[in-house]
Amino acid sequence: MPDPGTTALITVLLSGAGVALAGRRRGLPSIVGALGVAQLALHVFLQLAGSHQGTPGHLAAPFDPLGMSAGHALAALLTAVLLARAEHALFVVARVLGLFLPPSQPRLLTVTKSGTVRMPARPVRIPPHQAHLRRHPLRGPPAHSW
Repeated sequence: MPDPGTTALITVLLSGAGVALAGRRRGLPSIVGALGVAQLALHVFLQLAGSHQGTPGHLAAPFDPLGMSAGHALAALLTAVLLARAEHALFVVARVLGLFLPPSQPRLLTVTKSGTVRMPARPVRIPPHQAHLRRHPLRGPPAHSW
């Protein structure tokens, strides 16, 4: 049996991956790919954490690598077909419910009329001599001091 802490860790990681893949329609090829990768990762993890070989004094069932690979592939394919059909049914139910339920966010009002043409404002041009005065104001007493 694998270590419970390691098993909990891999369960949390796989759950996080499942949540990351949720929310969008994936289709059968994507689901088959995700399940194939998960089968391979879990097989390698369990092979490293446990052992297919028996310990001395204990008998272990012999395994055929080709049979095990075929079993993993068949399990991934059947699970993917079931998940793809469930995904399709779930999106149909969500679409039907969307017809009867109010939107989750209120619609925003438009600020401008639909016929309004929006153009960027032209930049204000300052004559060069005034720009110089703004950057370098005159110093000293006024020109006409009494």
